[in-house]
Amino acid sequence: IMYRVQDTVINKKLSDFQFFFFQAEDGIRDAQESRGLGDVYKRQTQSTWGLYKSEYIKMSRRFDSKVNSFSAEGKLLQVEYAVEAINKSRPGIGALIKDGAILGAVKDVVSALLERTRQSEKIYCLDKNIYCVVSGVSADGNYLIDYARGLAQDYRFQMREYINVEKLVVDICDQKQYYTQFGGSRLFGAAFIYAGYDTTHGFQLYNSDPSGNYAGWKATAIGTNSIAANSFLKDEYQEDINLDQGLDLVVKSLSKTLDTSSPSADKIELLVLQLDENKQVKARFLNEKEITELLKSCLLYTSDAADDLLCVDLGGRRIIKKKK
Repeated sequence: IMYRVQDTVINKKLSDFQFFFFQAEDGIRDAQESRGLGDVYKRQTQSTWGLYKSEYIKMSRRFDSKVNSFSAEGKLLQVEYAVEAINKSRPGIGALIKDGAILGAVKDVVSALLERTRQSEKIYCLDKNIYCVVSGVSADGNYLIDYARGLAQDYRFQMREYINVEKLVVDICDQKQYYTQFGGSRLFGAAFIYAGYDTTHGFQLYNSDPSGNYAGWKATAIGTNSIAANSFLKDEYQEDINLDQGLDLVVKSLSKTLDTSSPSADKIELLVLQLDENKQVKARFLNEKEITELLKSCLLYTSDAADDLLCVDLGGRRIIKKKK
């Protein structure tokens, strides 16, 4: 009976373990007392319970399944696991420029047989003035994107204006943080880079992680090899860079996260946010032709045609010329 109990409840909570243990204990006590072996039973159960309890405690320390429990080192280990899942997903990068913002991402190319999507795979619109890059579990990101769009539309309906960028980020992070305090739920395995504009603070760039923390940045990266990309951004980023310099910086940063030195244009997404002549936010996705020319200008594109090209730097703008 005791071996059967051990196999059944070794992975259960301590309260459940005690419940099943003492159920079996009642059956053993009845059998032992009917044979006049009560003292033997007491010593046996005490030693057996101590053994099983110590084994369970060892297993509970080895496996940390509770999202709302701190470890002995003062960490929420489930949050760290969620961050690790993001670090193994495709990267995303954002940067502020003099008159706007740029978002870049690497697509998830699972198979060449998959039909190409009609919309962006990594960059999403939350409202007319706010866009974001998602890295991590796609399903979790889709839920939070729908949640954020609902918040933005509710705010516009009530206030008759676009929501402030930081307010929307705070509301999303509050939803993320909620799932770190209650058991029986799983964290959102998705990180975001938000780029947007409002009349209060102009163009802004934020990122958030599964714990609900967020921060404002001039340039940042998330996802695979984000440490290398952030190190590159820290060394190369300059304030008040123009659009061409910003695109050059983002593409080079994305190349730091890839395993190849010659990325292809069909795996990269780039979005530019700027104001039009009416002071309204205008978002534009770069097509494959533009991205290809950009990769060539950054000397990251290798092909037979690229061998005859020469890159010339004229006042911060890359110009492609043919070699003589």
